[in-house]
Amino acid sequence: MWRTAAELAGLPGLPTSERRTRDWLVRIGVPSRQRAGAGGGREFDVEHLPDEARRALMTQQVAQATLPGLLEQPPVETFNPPAIKEQLPAAARTQRTPSKAEAACADGRLQLVQHLIGSAMIVGITRAAQALSDQLATGECDPRIMAAAEAANRRPREIAEGVSISQRTLFMWHKAHAESGWWGLLPKPATKRTVAQLPSDVAAVLKTYASTQGLSRNLTHCAQQVTKSLGRPYDDWRRLYDQARRALPKLDRTQLIKARHTGSDCAAKLPFKRRSTENLVPLDVGVIDGHSFKAKVRHPDHGQPFTPEVTLVLDAACKRITGWSASLSESTMAVGAAVCHSATVSGVHAVMYSDNGKGETAKQLDCPLDGLYARLGTQHPTGRPGNPQGRGIIERSWRTHMIRAARQFKTFNGADVDGPTLRQVELGLQREQRAVDRARKTGEVVKLTRDVPTWQEFLDAVQRAVDDYNALHRHRSLPKHQGGEKAGLHMTPDEAWAHMLQPELVVRPSAEEIRLLFQPSKISVARRGEVQFLNLHYFSEALMQVDGDRVSVRYDIHDPRVVWVWTLAGEFVCEAVLDANRTDFFPGSVVQQARERRVAGMVRRAQQRIDTAMRELNPALPAGVSVPMLPTAAMVPTVELPIAERLDLVEIPAAAPAIAAAPAARRLFDSPSERYEWLMTHRADWTEADATWLARYAQSDDYAALSTYFADRGLAWDAAQSGFKTAG
Repeated sequence: MWRTAAELAGLPGLPTSERRTRDWLVRIGVPSRQRAGAGGGREFDVEHLPDEARRALMTQQVAQATLPGLLEQPPVETFNPPAIKEQLPAAARTQRTPSKAEAACADGRLQLVQHLIGSAMIVGITRAAQALSDQLATGECDPRIMAAAEAANRRPREIAEGVSISQRTLFMWHKAHAESGWWGLLPKPATKRTVAQLPSDVAAVLKTYASTQGLSRNLTHCAQQVTKSLGRPYDDWRRLYDQARRALPKLDRTQLIKARHTGSDCAAKLPFKRRSTENLVPLDVGVIDGHSFKAKVRHPDHGQPFTPEVTLVLDAACKRITGWSASLSESTMAVGAAVCHSATVSGVHAVMYSDNGKGETAKQLDCPLDGLYARLGTQHPTGRPGNPQGRGIIERSWRTHMIRAARQFKTFNGADVDGPTLRQVELGLQREQRAVDRARKTGEVVKLTRDVPTWQEFLDAVQRAVDDYNALHRHRSLPKHQGGEKAGLHMTPDEAWAHMLQPELVVRPSAEEIRLLFQPSKISVARRGEVQFLNLHYFSEALMQVDGDRVSVRYDIHDPRVVWVWTLAGEFVCEAVLDANRTDFFPGSVVQQARERRVAGMVRRAQQRIDTAMRELNPALPAGVSVPMLPTAAMVPTVELPIAERLDLVEIPAAAPAIAAAPAARRLFDSPSERYEWLMTHRADWTEADATWLARYAQSDDYAALSTYFADRGLAWDAAQSGFKTAG
């Protein structure tokens, strides 16, 4: 393949300007010819260029390859010519790190050169070189020199008696030693000759292969697709595949990886940097991450199998797990609980490193004014998206503790689980769930399988895994014991913690500080002694000292009666009480309020449907007949009253004897819980079917979920005092 100096300028190893490139090519003797066509000039044979320049030309050719109908897709970045790198000086290029075989060869050549120099002082270099060559060929030389010649000769010619080394070769070694010393005697490394030109169809196959698209993952499929696109006989793809397979190793491997992989998959195949923790001490840097437990566990509320989330805090210096939490799913509360446990048990970290997921970067944790990390004085850097290698210190450790803990359960579903065994367990769980669904209708008792661990068994397994890892696992990155019976063994995380910990750096909050530090908060504005939070008003006279200022309102999600107000600088202001400046108003907790609003809406909608159904039972009144209106005092509110207070329907007296009263009909119910509540407040109206239904409902999951609600209102089921009366 022939190229002009303008086309070759700027390639790796070549000058950047056209004139200097042309002079350089002529100086090193690259063959050239007169260019045909308009303009004239000369073009040069690229087969005589350095390997790096030929490789760049081939990369350009693959990147520019096109095929009609096949490559008409959104452009995908594949191969780009490597940037022109500054060339190293000749001495630096020569002093490379040799292999053992290359060093032995250079040593042998050095002995021959030294012997040659000694002889040249007597008879001259030419006659000394000829004599040494003849002696080596006949084997009449000193055994030490013969051994050196055998090591020095990388490509020995087979002769009967000695070693064949020509006079010219000895001259060449003598000159190389005079110029560069021992380094000049190293044999030249074997290099693969790079072909600068590829057939267009082979280049198209390689370009198709260098992509992240689904059809590009297999070289065979790429060759078949290109063959179809070119309209050739289908069986020709084999020849095209063989050519592409032979050309593939000659491409730049780094560029190929970047073309075929992205994100963390690409980073996992390229060179990387190891983060050293040698300069860290315990509690300097903590790494926090969440992990989906690799086994099914029974849900603590409804008992169905699910996958819980485990969050760990690992100290970067000694690799010790300093805190953990378990939750139903990944959330900010789970991360906060793990940080709280770590600070309580081990101490506060100066830096807490995590990914940038929603659970780790929510305002409750990351708010610069009032977030959890700001209160603790902990910096919170996060890793780049899609780069889990940055947290490899904890990502790798999951296999050592949590995945090992999951293996003890039959519901383990890790990557190396036996497929048929797992399917049998899953089928058993599906049968169990169908039986539970039937039992809700029939009232029969279902025995749950013991293959699924309970929530408490799961927590115990996590705690054992953490304790075993800290106390027994000998981490390869930790120092070794220098003496005693454990000499030569790596330390465990607990041993490294005890050995490296500096007690004066430990900050461990007290129980009261923990309660205050880890309360969730919200920024609000104090106005006239009040702060508003969740549409509720909290009052204190002391709030006038920060009137009009933004303050931090910290609260307890289980107790809405009081909040604690702090300045943004971290100074305590006061304890504000809910509606302290109002009377006769005391709302329930946040959870209870939401429940009552939901139930009140259900009651209101159900009452509307009942009223509509009752009107259908009463025919229209005859003309001239009227019904007196109820007085205002008899009207019953439906939403403002608490849920526990129920009023019986008021019967409207007949307006005239001509209209007969409608027969009494039981109300309709929107849900089983609503029917249960009505029956418990109307015990005199029970039938035998009602008693049977009540006994069955009291054993259901629906009743168990609302048992606290019924007990608070005096409606709990007691089989011994059911109050059943036969309808008579």
